This record gives sequence, C-alpha cells and structure tokens, in this order.
Amino acid sequence: MGNSDRLHVWQPGPSDAAAANVIAAAIWGGRRAWHSKTLIAYLWAFYVVIVKGAGNALQEALWGRPSQPIQGGEFSVWFSSAQSLDIAYLGMVLNTITRPLWIADGYFFLFFGVVAGGAIAYLHAPRPAPALAQLGGNCGAYLGRFIRLALVAVALLWLIPALGSVSIRRFVPVSSGGLYELIVQYLIVVCAVVIDYARIRTVLRDSRSMLMETLRSLKFVVRNLAWILQLEVLFFSCAALLSVAMLVASSVLHSQAPLGYIGFATEQVYVIALIWLRLTAWGAMIALYQGATLKRMAKAGA
Repeated sequence: MGNSDRLHVWQPGPSDAAAANVIAAAIWGGRRAWHSKTLIAYLWAFYVVIVKGAGNALQEALWGRPSQPIQGGEFSVWFSSAQSLDIAYLGMVLNTITRPLWIADGYFFLFFGVVAGGAIAYLHAPRPAPALAQLGGNCGAYLGRFIRLALVAVALLWLIPALGSVSIRRFVPVSSGGLYELIVQYLIVVCAVVIDYARIRTVLRDSRSMLMETLRSLKFVVRNLAWILQLEVLFFSCAALLSVAMLVASSVLHSQAPLGYIGFATEQVYVIALIWLRLTAWGAMIALYQGATLKRMAKAGA
C-alpha cells in the first residue's frame, strides 16, 4: 500500500540533477536514460502495439491505406499513423530533428502526449515500485494536464501562420522564395521548445495551469537562451548523425539479407535509439532546469 500511494505523490527528484553546464546536463540525461532500459522497452512495445499495430489498422480502415498526404495552406503535411523506415522514414527523421509543435499522428500523440508525463516523471524520480506501475500511474496523473498543454500547442500552431501572414509578409516579399516558410518553421521550433520545457516544468513543479506554465516556460527559455540553444544544437546533431548512421547501416546490410528483414530490423534499432535520445534530451532538460534554477536562486540570495 505504501508503494502504491507513492505512485501518485509528487517527488522532489535527486539532488545531483542540477547541472552547471550543457555538457554536464547531457551526460546526466544520457546516464539517466541508459539506466532506464525497462522504460525504453515499454515505450518501444507501446510503439509497436499502438502506433504500428492499432494505428496502422485504424488508418487503413478509415482511409484504405496506411498514410496519405494532406495539403494545408502553404505547407504539405504528411499524415502517417506510423513514422518509420518502411512507411514514413523521412517524416520520422524530420519530426525528430525539427521538434514539431503538433502533428496529428500516432507517433507524436504517443510520445509527446500520452506517455510523456510518465516517462519524464520516471526520469525525474523513480518510485519504489515496478516500472510499468510507475509509468501507468504517472501517465494517468499527468494525462489531463498534458492534453490541455496539447491544446495550447495546437492554438500556437494555428496562431503562428495566421499572424505570420499579416506581420511577416510586411517585411518578407513574396519573391523571397522560401524565406517566409523558414521564418515560420523557426517560430514553430521555438514554440515546440517552450512546450517541451512546459512538460518538464509541469512534472518538476507539479504545475496545474498549463497556460501559465507555458508563459513561465517562455520566460525560462528567454532567460536561459544561451544554454538552451547549445542543448538544442547538440541533440539536433545527434539526431542527424543517428539518421545518417541508420541509412548507411541499412544500405550496407541490404546486400546481406532480404530487404524486408533488413528494413524491419533497422527500423526497430532506429526507433529504440530515438527513444533513448528523446529520454536523454528530457533528462538533460531536467538537469538544465534544475541547474538554472539553483543559479538564479543563488544570485537572488547574494
């Protein structure tokens, strides 16, 4: 009963999480993710069962095929219930690198909505209980808040092009090629970073109001922009290198076995690596937030 009660009680987290720099934060996050192998296994199983299994079946039942392109305004969005090497490999790579604000597909909904709260809480302060019980309990505890946060993200995704067509177009002429799209994409990535730190702060602070937490996270991102940019560049580079390595490995192994088996095996390795990288990023954000907060408190008390 004691272990069961602690599943739903906020935990302060470890004292060694506060990082003094980006490299220390990344190392702490990587070590935390490496020691969370059971969590990675569950997240991978959820991906296979929910996204690849039920997601593909639902998508095929609704539209008659696993994926289809949807045109929306000036951008073409590739709607896919399972972003993977054999179905929408490019989409998965781009989504991992560009940090999407919102995409209506199973991969995004699973990892950035349903299980994000449980995964971040597990990284922040593992409970004395089985990993599946921790993940399930924490996912339930943060699910309502993260759904409200997703609504904030959807509103921002709608607001950026709406305001951009009015304000950015005044300074960027139509003949400038893809400059307008680049600026809008940059703003979307910035908002995605803010939303991601809102996820982190929601778990670490046990926040309730997602709108206020988004505003506070924006203030945090602006205040610590130098650290955050370094961390983003670091994980952008890791994601890009991982994608290149998987492409090279897939092409090298293609001559050794049938394409179907190689594609499936490479896909699973890639998905597991991306899950580890995402957990490492969340762990690094936890350490970075803890370190920045202690640094600000020390300055305030001096």
